[in-house]
Amino acid sequence: MIIYQFENIGNAYDYKNNHHSDWFVPTHLHEYSEFVFTKKGVFYMTLDGKEYTVPENHLIFIGPNQLHECRCHAPSSVMCVVFSNDFAPFFYSLMKEKKFENPIFDFSDSTELIQELDSTSGDKTVKLSGLLNIILDKMLECGSLIPKDKLLPNMGIFYLIINYISRNFTEDIHLSDVARDLGYHEKYLSSAVKSLTGVNFRTFLAMYRVNYAKTLIINNQGSISEIAAKCGFSSINTFNRMFLKITGVTPSVFKREKTKSKKIH
Repeated sequence: MIIYQFENIGNAYDYKNNHHSDWFVPTHLHEYSEFVFTKKGVFYMTLDGKEYTVPENHLIFIGPNQLHECRCHAPSSVMCVVFSNDFAPFFYSLMKEKKFENPIFDFSDSTELIQELDSTSGDKTVKLSGLLNIILDKMLECGSLIPKDKLLPNMGIFYLIINYISRNFTEDIHLSDVARDLGYHEKYLSSAVKSLTGVNFRTFLAMYRVNYAKTLIINNQGSISEIAAKCGFSSINTFNRMFLKITGVTPSVFKREKTKSKKIH
């Protein structure tokens, strides 16, 4: 299952910095950019279907909407920084439809820079912007950019589908709509989604909508029926059925459990 992280989408100057020593995040993607710096030991990541080992004092960069999976085990420790792309508009104007040929960078001679970023609080937007841009500039100096279409088979088209879904998932969309608007044959798109996610387009769309619904429920953004409509489900019955199928619980049970958890903490 591929998870779309809705907590990492849509906000201005959003910055998160977390440390992990025993960490696993299954295959996911999000709108924001991210880098993981290995403080101790080694870190493992699958990025766009390719396995990477990130040694100590190195970082790996993950661009917007790149599929990735994270793994590290104690005593290894990492620093994970996730930030909205408005922190570095010029960097992304240079990137455009490109990506780094090798996303791993040696920061052995710049650990003080990483430490300064680590010690900067999330409300220091100007300072964070400066530090992030210095890091990104170092990556541009050391790395080589290649067109994004030089990805694994079907990966480029998958990103087009993800972008289409993110813009239109609240509407009544079908694979035929995506094929028509993107200019691809419907069977080709169906095969691309199936090969990368293990499920068909209809199920993947439902998973996307349910993941978004979970975020709305956690943040108390309306009643169950209102959230179902916001997520593009045609009826509350369809919403309940798909939510149960994908998460193992009904929306009402999920909401009750999350409300109870918030009261405890």
